[in-house]
Order: sequence, then C-alpha cells, then structure tokens
Amino acid sequence: MKFHYLLVDDLLPKEEFERRVEEKVAESGDLLDARTAAMLVVKDLGRAHIRIHDLAAAPSLACFFAKVLCVEEPREFERPDGTTGLVANVTVGDETGRARLTLWDEKAAGVREIEAGDVLEILGRPKGGGKVPDVTAVAIQEAACEIACEETGASTLPEPGEDLEVRVIAVESPRAFARRDGSQGEMVEAVVGNEDGVFRLVCWTPAILEGVQAGETVVIRGATARESVKGIEYSLGEAASVSRSDREIAVPMNTVADVEEGGSYSLAGTVVRVQPPHSFVTRSGRQSSVRNVVVADATAEIPVVIWGEKADEHLVPGDRIEVYNAAAKRGRYGDLEVHLSWGSALVVLAEEEKEVEVEGTIVATRQGTCIDTGDACYLLAVPLPVGYRVRARGTVHRGVISPSHLEAAPPDPDDLQRRLDRISRRS
Repeated sequence: MKFHYLLVDDLLPKEEFERRVEEKVAESGDLLDARTAAMLVVKDLGRAHIRIHDLAAAPSLACFFAKVLCVEEPREFERPDGTTGLVANVTVGDETGRARLTLWDEKAAGVREIEAGDVLEILGRPKGGGKVPDVTAVAIQEAACEIACEETGASTLPEPGEDLEVRVIAVESPRAFARRDGSQGEMVEAVVGNEDGVFRLVCWTPAILEGVQAGETVVIRGATARESVKGIEYSLGEAASVSRSDREIAVPMNTVADVEEGGSYSLAGTVVRVQPPHSFVTRSGRQSSVRNVVVADATAEIPVVIWGEKADEHLVPGDRIEVYNAAAKRGRYGDLEVHLSWGSALVVLAEEEKEVEVEGTIVATRQGTCIDTGDACYLLAVPLPVGYRVRARGTVHRGVISPSHLEAAPPDPDDLQRRLDRISRRS
C-alpha cells in the first residue's frame, strides 16, 4: 500500500488513502486484495499507470508495469564526499517500447534477485525522453500481470567477446581521472561507427589506442558493451586490443528532415551561420564553452549546439562538416535542434587552399583580426595592426588568409564614398 501511496501523497493524507483502500476492499466483498484496491484508489485520483511510450511526457513521478529484458551487474563508484556507492541498470520493456531503469545503493544491491522475464511494477522518476528513456527507480515490486513484449532482440548489446570492426570517426586527447582508491589514471574517449550505427568508445588504457587515427578501420577485441542514453557504448580495459583492417566501412548518415525529438543523429551539411563560442562555469566549477551554428543540407537547415572543447573548433560559413551521435532536443523557444556533447563527434571536411589577392581594411572582430574587403571578411593567420588599409596576396583556407605578400594600399575615394552612403542609408 505504501508503494501506491507515494503516487498520491501530495493529494491526501496517508490515513485517508488507507481508509479509501479499505472501502474498496469492502465494496468488492473481499474479492480485491489490498494492492489491487490501492491501484483503483490511485486511478480514481487521476494517477493511473502509464506505458513506457508515455514516460517522456510523464510528471516527476510515474508508475508503470514492464517486463525485465536485461539485468546488468551492480557497479561501485566513489561519491564526491569519498564514500562508496552502488549502481545497477535494468532494461525493461512493454508493448510500446523499452526503458533503462537505474537502481542506486540498497536497490542496486538487490538487483541479483531480478531475472530476465520477470514482470515488475515500477515507481520511478523519468529523466527525459528518447528512444530508450532513463528512469530512476523509487520503488519496485513483482507484479502478477502479463506483459506483451518481444524478448528476442530486446537488447541490442553484442555477445561478450564478440569482435567489433569499426571506422574511427574521432579520437580525443587523453585526460586524467581519479580512481576509487584516489590514485590518478588516464582515459581516452573516441567515437566509432559501422553499418549498425555510431558508438561512444571509452578506453581506460590509452596505450591501446596509441597511433590510431580518425578515418582508419580497426578491429577491436575484448570490448565491453553497455546501453546508455545515446545507445550502445563500448569500454576498453587492459585485456582489450586493437588491430588495423583494410575493409571500407560506410557509416549510415541521416538528413536534417529525418531529425525528430529524442533521437540521436549523424548529419552531413554546410555551415550557414556561426556564432562565437561563449564560456561558462559548470555546476562542478569547471570552465567550459558552448556555441551555436546553423547547418543545412539538401532537405532543410537546423540549429546545432556544440558543447565543451568542440565549441572552440574554428568554423566559418561555407564549411562542410559532419556531426555524429548528436542528440535532438527542443530549444529554449521550442525549435528543434541537435546537441553535440559527450559521445558526439564534429568533423570538418578538408578543403583545398586557394590563391587570392585582396584589398581591404584590417579590423578587429570577435573571431580575431580580419581583412575586411567590403564584400568578404578574411581571418588573418597572423594578427596585424588594426585600422590600416592593405593589399594582400596569399592563400585562403576555410576563411583564413595566410599572406605571402603584404603592402599598404592608399584609400580609394570611391570605395570610401560607397561605405559612407551605406552607413547613411542604415541610419
């Protein structure tokens, strides 16, 4: 009874809830047990059970029935205060979809009593939508009902020990982390993909990925797979190994028109608008960055929000880029946008250098020192004094000019008059 009262404890006192449950039992001639009667009281109060498909729109606390599809082993972790915690994940499903159930501490310790095929009544706090929503378990109990849910293919995790052949999309620099015993270690994150999709890869022994470059195809042995909010991610420990492969792998790409809220997408397109990165301080006190760009392909255009170190990547309008494993969300004003954060990759496609000769004024912009020709603005590879009018000859690559010859240029009276006319028209 306490389990179901948590769903309505904001609506009536516990004593009143228990009285209504007893009334339901009495009205049925003792045909109802206390659990069923409690469920009917909850339903009368407008807090009925929902399906997994409806978790994305659920309130802060929701109750649903689901069949256990996959049970992961509990894992220890260290809290910021130095104490040790325990967490476990259980994949559950019904006829409308799947959800990832997270159990903490005492509940995680009891996860070994749960088996695939069990049907549970789950009281939990949904943490967002998506194809596989996350739910933090508040309480769970066995249920006697039947759930029509396909168990075959319920978990897309590969078999343990299965070789993984993938194309490396991006490899980040090693970064430090603190182990449970307080010692320091290093890890490397990467994004990889094959015909089945795009995956985050975490390597706890950086030497395994030493020398591996983006664009290469590799065979990974000894990877451990788990399901996350963004799908499957792989972890490499000391026993893992990586070898090169000659096979060409085509990673499936989406179009902007394919993007729907809650999914993860890989897109190729052209940058049409760029805003400079903005710095901010995270909740943990770490300095980070975010920037907004707009990317278009043949089907449509979409805002792209880039978080962390990726936000500092040099981008200019006209750049052809690819984004991988980007999460689709609603923005501040309700518009659909995709976000690049952990587990995502940003790839700027190569562009040939061009020989140019331009004349303009050296100006300071938020992106850096530029030569403004009136029709275009070229970012200078080497800063020059602002305010001078120059004639430059050199190469341009992705909007950055590297001058091989530079000379002062006398002012052009006609050009100056045109600029004054434009300013007067604006005012």
